[in-house]
Amino acid sequence: MSSFFLAGALEQVKSSPTMKLHELIDWRAIDAKLVGLYRRETTNGGGPIPYAPLSMFKLVLLGQWHHLSDAALEQALKVRLDFLVFCEFDLGAALPDHSTICRFRNRLVGAKLDEALLTEFNEQLARGG
Repeated sequence: MSSFFLAGALEQVKSSPTMKLHELIDWRAIDAKLVGLYRRETTNGGGPIPYAPLSMFKLVLLGQWHHLSDAALEQALKVRLDFLVFCEFDLGAALPDHSTICRFRNRLVGAKLDEALLTEFNEQLARGG
């Protein structure tokens, strides 16, 4: 995320419940569990560079918390500043569409990471009170 956008946007959304929750979590621990989720990471294959797995995981969380379909989540990401900042997407950059969100969720489930990541997330929340 560009520092110019982040500085301005963070000030606008820092008191939102989404960002307060963001501060409670050690995202590095979750990000470490996402390494290797894309085959491209190990094969150095061609094709487009995928969205950051941590950003996509955060997006899936937002969809669950707000009871949004993938299509509604795609739309919310385009208009909600707190969603953009929480997921670390940059304003004006290409954003994942509903099918990309769905494929990412399926990739998490296929790798059996969905439950492990949610367990890690919930344990961190419990430790944070």
